[in-house]
Amino acid sequence: MGKSFDEDITYLWESFLSGDDNSFSSIYELFIEQLISYGYKLCTDTDIVHDCIQEIFIDLFLKRKKINVNIKNLKAYLFVALRNALIKKIKANKRIKFIDHTDQQFVLNFEIEYSYQDQIIEEEASNELKETLKLAILKIPPKQKEIIYLKFEAEMNYTEISQIMDITVESARKLLYRALLSLRSEIHSNLPAPLFFIFFRKFF
Repeated sequence: MGKSFDEDITYLWESFLSGDDNSFSSIYELFIEQLISYGYKLCTDTDIVHDCIQEIFIDLFLKRKKINVNIKNLKAYLFVALRNALIKKIKANKRIKFIDHTDQQFVLNFEIEYSYQDQIIEEEASNELKETLKLAILKIPPKQKEIIYLKFEAEMNYTEISQIMDITVESARKLLYRALLSLRSEIHSNLPAPLFFIFFRKFF
């Protein structure tokens, strides 16, 4: 009863590895909505997203005895698995628009409509300023959109983000910083500096 959420996850994971199928169902229910939300932002083809998620959980179930029991963060593990599965499927599906070669890496076109900015400035900005922030987010590069999503919406820490995006912790910090600078640059004088830094502080 008094266990933290992380302790609950650890208990469910260990129970699953020990053969408890009910724990597997609980793990699925805990993470399915988050995985769908993340998947939809990485790929606009919802069928592919659902296929990948289904494959991840089937694979998890069938290979539980072979899985490294030292997985320390199940949420990050599932996000990484989904991201990799989507990359593999999208690469094989040439009808989907997905690639940005700016850094000579495969980059998913991260599509998102953020809801959190309304929460951040709901009492501190007009509807016009909220719209300005939304439009600014749409203009920044996909990887910057993704790290903002992972940091705030998915509430990932830098270690988890580094695992998911396959970058170092320091690179994750720098990428988020660049993302926030990009937003500030896009917003220009439309959003007062004090208000922007209210937004900025929410990430740290």
